[in-house]
Parts: sequence; structure tokens; C-alpha cells
Amino acid sequence: MSDGDPDPIAAPGHGVAWGLGRAIVWARFLVVAAWIAAALLATSRLPSGLGQEGAQLGSLLPRSSKALAVEARSLRTFGFPLISRSMVVARKDGGFDAAAGAAALRFIGRTDRSESGLKAVPFAAEGRPLEGGPIGDTLLVYLYVGPSTEDEATTASEHFAAGLRRASGAETTHVTGAIPAATAERDLVEENLPWVEIATVVLVVGILLAYYRSLVIPLLCVAAVGLAYVISDRLLGLIAERFGLIVPEEVEPVVIALLFGVLTDYLVFFLSGFRTRLERGERARDAASAVTGELLPVVSTAALMIAGATITLSLSGVDFLAAFGPAMAISVLVAAVVSLTLLPAILALLGRFVFLPRRVGSTKEGEAPSGDAGPPKARRKVLGLVARHPLPVVALCLVALLAAASGLRSLELGNPIIRGLPTSTQSRQGYDEASQALGPGVVGPAMLVVEGEGVGGEEAALGSLQGRIEAQPGIARVLGPAQQPASLPPGVFVAPDHSAARFLIVLEADPDGPVAPEILSRLESRLPRMIAQSGLHGASFGLAGDTSVGHELTEDTWQAGLKVAPVALAVLLLLLWALLRSRAAPLYLVGSSLLVTAASLGLTVYVFQGMLGYNELAFFVPVATAILMLALGADYNVFLISRIWREAERRDLRAAIRTAGSRASSAIAVAGLILALSFTAVWLIPIAAFRELAFALFVGLMLDTWVARPLLVPALVGLFGASTERAGNSTT
Repeated sequence: MSDGDPDPIAAPGHGVAWGLGRAIVWARFLVVAAWIAAALLATSRLPSGLGQEGAQLGSLLPRSSKALAVEARSLRTFGFPLISRSMVVARKDGGFDAAAGAAALRFIGRTDRSESGLKAVPFAAEGRPLEGGPIGDTLLVYLYVGPSTEDEATTASEHFAAGLRRASGAETTHVTGAIPAATAERDLVEENLPWVEIATVVLVVGILLAYYRSLVIPLLCVAAVGLAYVISDRLLGLIAERFGLIVPEEVEPVVIALLFGVLTDYLVFFLSGFRTRLERGERARDAASAVTGELLPVVSTAALMIAGATITLSLSGVDFLAAFGPAMAISVLVAAVVSLTLLPAILALLGRFVFLPRRVGSTKEGEAPSGDAGPPKARRKVLGLVARHPLPVVALCLVALLAAASGLRSLELGNPIIRGLPTSTQSRQGYDEASQALGPGVVGPAMLVVEGEGVGGEEAALGSLQGRIEAQPGIARVLGPAQQPASLPPGVFVAPDHSAARFLIVLEADPDGPVAPEILSRLESRLPRMIAQSGLHGASFGLAGDTSVGHELTEDTWQAGLKVAPVALAVLLLLLWALLRSRAAPLYLVGSSLLVTAASLGLTVYVFQGMLGYNELAFFVPVATAILMLALGADYNVFLISRIWREAERRDLRAAIRTAGSRASSAIAVAGLILALSFTAVWLIPIAAFRELAFALFVGLMLDTWVARPLLVPALVGLFGASTERAGNSTT
């Protein structure tokens, strides 16, 4: 046992934390009034930051993209885009006859000649431009919309689809492509977000009611979350306005789940200590002051860990991830301030009435308080076993978690912006119909631009290159200078000054799946030789299109994860060391969180790529899951180990693990379940990426709650010791 200074966490009756706790309780009326005034002022004076419009597709693009640079340079050179991100798929059972095909071409011609700024290029059998005559049962029309917002582009596409259906006699027409899909995703988030909020409230309130059997506590939780949401939203709006930050729609559901989970965690920890002290006969104000002094370093450090880890996403270099960082950091810090000020103030005001209709009274001498002792015998037996045999427990936990993490070997990443939508959306239906009839690559073809002096005049060489490209594996069709269909604008493949030529490449694979980038990468490596063999000596080239952009985004996100993870880990280790003053504890605590994170992602791969047959996980899911899991595990790490160390100050380490671990496990189990279910509510948004993230976080938090905290961490404490290995303490 240590003969040195007492654990600062174990001595809430002294120091700055205790003084702050007393001050907050003393000013309880002012604290409540100040929070109400702050909410009113923020709502009336500051802009909203969550749910901003115009933050969809643009936030999913890399900051520095070679593919987008090629596309922009091509547009300047040719004056007409070749890459379309909006298209209409028309279908008619039995096929369109010659008259219907001619009518479709006339309608498309009138659209091109109109002043709407909309250009259309029709494709039909085998992904080739439509020239006339029978066209099968599926017609795909690429649309080129002038400068406009995504909403305007989608509306123009829908108007075109309605006109094409009337002109051609099509039975169905669907608008699809990256731009309509982004609009559909935003609409789905907006439509389902209220259900996410309702489900989260119902889950949290239900669990709190069942656990505490109190009507006041769930209302207190919902009020605290509502207040934290308003303040977080307006602070984020102020920062977004000041620094030009655009917050994507995808952020809001995650912030709501995070606020509910984190604030409920802190509330459960507060109530656990508050009830125990009341049952020991303390006055409500004294109990509130003491529990605030005890938890202030724990909650503030845990919140700083979460905020510090999540804010590192701002360093990722990917706008989509960078927006998550400040949103989550602000939300967690606001939640911590609410927890450390409003909650103790209300507990001091309400006292024992917070547990109504249950009665909380003083216990008799020798009787254990219900709030802090008397856990089920099975739990005490398990913790006793962990304390006596830590090494086998650690080994079993490692084997189980590593087995789950093995799924990461099969991890594939992509950006299935259309396939991630539910089949009921017209973007997904159009994608499915076009893929089935014309091949999946036709929905997002790639573009090759070859540049060099006079290269556009080398017709034979360009034709030879086109044939060589089409002969490559994975390439379905190539359109280029070898033919100039009448339905395509003049000069679409050859620049007016002959300084460049371009090709439209239709892949055999899904353009947003994991196979398409491999096909393009293989083609890119062979292009220098093919260009030289075709006689285009000295020419340069560039590739563009959704596949190239998506691959760049995936690679950027993966590299961002490799860059952000060490910073996040350093933040966690530094804060844990500052709080615990231990050499080994921060290492094995963060190590256990890393292992749980890997296990949750491995199980997500097994379920989604294995059982459900997904081709890949959304590109941002692993990075977002890793940062959130590492950060959220800090609450339980600090809460549990501080309890064990405090108990170890007055008894044997094994007894401390058994007693403190079993006492803390109830609060951790409830808090962990609520946090996990808060993120599970995000599953109600029927978009693949949201469901992957919800599943990964739910599984990770359940592993954290039921494996890492009750088994692995206590066993590691048993192996490495408690107070005896803290820096600055002498040992006996």
C-alpha cells in the first residue's frame, strides 16, 4: 500500500474540486437562472449550426483532388463537360419501338435548344449513344445542368424526367446520379431525425425509469440534454459563421446521440454518489457538494479526453470529417459544464425528492446503502475471480477481442452514395435499373483526358489508343474520337484547338465499389506504355470521374486516420497521466480501448460485408468509430479505476477490485447501455453509412461495458497494481 499523499480523486473533501463543488451548490439558484438565461439569449441572438443547408455533396469531396483538377481543366479546354452526375433512367416493358426512340430524340433535341441551360445525351443498348431506331427496354440520359445548387439541379432533372416519360411513353422514369443521391440522403436525414430523437428519448427515459423507479430523474435528464443541445447548436453556429465552417447533415444525429449518451452517463454517476451519501444521513446540499467535488476531476478530464480526441478530426484534411471534430468537441464540453453545474444545483434544490416516488432515507448502523453497495452476489463472485486470477482473465479477454478484430482483414472501403440509399428511393431504383440493363459502370463512367500539342489531330493514333483501352480487363465500353455520334455535341471528344482529346470509359464494376478503383489503377499504370505504342509520343494524361474522386476521398480519409489517431492517443494518454499520475495505467487503459475498437470494427465487417453482403463499409465509418470509441471509453476508465484505487487506499488490492469493481459496475452497466442505445437510434435513418456507424458504436460500447470494464480493466489493475505504481508515491 502507498504511504504517500492520498489519491486526489479519493479525497473529495479537500482541494479546489471540493471548493468548486461547495460554490456551485451555494449559488444553486443563480446557476439554474443563468442556464435558462443563456439558452434564451443563445436562441435569440446566435445562428443555428446543425442542419445547415448546402452542406451535402461538396463536403464529400477531397480538399486537393487530382481528378477534380483534370475535370476542371477539361471543361475549360473543351467548353462542355463529359462527366454527368445527374441522369434519368426510362424503362418500358417490351422495349421502346422506333417511333418511341424518335420521339425521345426529338424531346431531347428540344431540351438542348431551349434556354433552360440543361443539356442531355441519351444512351441505350450496351451503354452506347442513341442514334435512333429500337433502343431496348431501358434508356439512360446523361444530364448536364448549368451552375446551380443541388436542389435546383435535382428539380431540373425531375422536370426533364416527367417530359421524357410523356414524350417516349415510358412506364417509369427515375432520376439518379451523385447529385440526386446527395439530395435524397439529406431529405432522408431530415425526415427521420425526429424519429431518432423520439426513439432516443423513449430509450433513455425507459431505462432510467426502470433503474431508478423515479419520475423526476428522466425529466431532469431530458431537460439537461435539451439545454445542452440548444447551447451546443448555437455555439457551433457562431463558430461556423465566424470561420466559414459547413456542417453536413450527417453530423446532427451523431451529436444528438452523443449528448444523450454522455449527459446520461454523467447523471448516472452523480446520482450513484448522491443517493449513497443521502442514505448515509448527509444533507442534500452537503451530498451534492461532496459528489460534485468527487466527480469534478473525473468528469472534466473525461470530457477533455472526448473533446481532445474528437477535435483531432479537424486535422484530418477531409472536410467531411473535419466538420465532425468541432461539433462533437463543443457538444461534449457543453455537456460536461451542464453536468458539473446544473445537475448538482438541481440535486441540491430537490434533495431526496429527486428519487420520487421512491423514498430514500438514512440507513441503520451497519446497513449498506442501496446506492453504493449490495451488488448481486454473482457480480461480486466474478470480480473476486478476476482479482484472484487476473492473468487468465486477461488472456481470455484478449483472445475473444482479437477473434472479433480479425474481421478487419477483410475490410473494404468505398463511398456507396447511391447504393447506400434504401431501395424505395428513386435514385436507388434508377441505379438498379440502369445497372441491370446496361451494366453498373454506365451510372458513373470515368473520363480520360490526353493532352499534348496537336494530339487532337492524330485520328489514327487516338483510334488505336481507344481500342487498346477497350481491350483492357474490367473495361466494358470506351467512347472517344474514333466515333462522333450525332447525338453528342460537336467537339465533345477533341478540343477545338486540337490540344487535347478525351475518352468516356464505362467500367464493368460498380463505380463507387471497391473493385472499380483497382481497375482504374491498373489502367493508369499501363496508360504511358499504351499511349506511346499508339504513336502519341510526349502526351500527358489524367483520369477523372466519380470512381477517381471516391478513391481519392477514401485514401485521404484512411491517411487522415493514420495522422489523427496518434494525436488522439497522445491527448488521451497525457490527460490520463495528469489525472491518475500513473506510469502504466494510461497505457493499458488506452490499449484496452484500442482493442475494443478493433473488435467492434471487425464484427461490423463480419456482419455487413459477410452476413448482409455489402461490398464495403462507408469510407468514414472506421475513422469516426475509432475516434468516438477511444474517447467515449475514457468515462468508464476513469470512473472505474478511480473507485478501485480509492478502495485500495484502505484495503488489500484484491479486495479493492472485488468491492469497488462490483459497486461501480451497476452505474457503468446502466450508463454504457444508455450510451450504446443512444447511438442505436441512429439506425432508424435508412442509409447504409448511418447503420454501419450505429452498429459499430453499439457493439463497441457493449463490449466496453460488459467485457473491458468489468473484466479486462480490473484484471489489468490486478496485474499492474494500483496505488503502488503511481508516480511520486513510495511503496512498501
